[in-house]
Amino acid sequence: MHLPIRAAFPLALLVTAARARALVRDAPSPGAPIPGYGIFIPRWEMAAPDSGGGGMLHLSGTVQEVVEQMRGMGPGFDVEAAAPAAVVVGRRGDAFDDINTLCHLFRAGSRSAAQEGVEDLRKVRGRPQNGPGPGNCGRVSCRRNTGIWWCNDAQGSRELASFGDIAEGAQRVLTKCQDKPGAGQGDGMTVSGQAFHMDNWNVVVRGGDNCDDAGVSLNGSVTGN
Repeated sequence: MHLPIRAAFPLALLVTAARARALVRDAPSPGAPIPGYGIFIPRWEMAAPDSGGGGMLHLSGTVQEVVEQMRGMGPGFDVEAAAPAAVVVGRRGDAFDDINTLCHLFRAGSRSAAQEGVEDLRKVRGRPQNGPGPGNCGRVSCRRNTGIWWCNDAQGSRELASFGDIAEGAQRVLTKCQDKPGAGQGDGMTVSGQAFHMDNWNVVVRGGDNCDDAGVSLNGSVTGN
């Protein structure tokens, strides 16, 4: 059963590790076209309400939109228990490191909003799915104009055991990437960066996202620029 909702995403600002290290200024503003980069709408596999765990739903959108969908399915629907328990495959925290985490590549976002997004991703246990890459990105969280993006650098499609894996990448960015020099917004207020996973995918944290309408609809069409 598929329950897509309207969710919008800007064109992805993915850069390879080699290109990222060469950047000396902010990436293009959100919504700017980047040739060769695709967009996917994140999909979450969830147990259907009142199915006894036998029926599954595939929901689409950011974690905040998915939680809103599930809460609308019935009073008292347990958001955190809706998804099957994830089987942890491989390593999480040690799959990201400071060497492969790059800072200040994008417009600065709110550090507190990004941290809240990390906690949202850790609470809901859906299995993230996307299409084949490389350069295929989707926004998994957006709070107060600050987005967390999951990008697939591999040729094939990908499914992770948990959105907690993506949360670990965003947390690595938050840990390493302190305020951009000269940002003038106060210590500990802003963050942007990109963390590369050893399994050929990465996580981007950036500001400037429009959480209501970021420019691309579910059917892939550009809605504005």
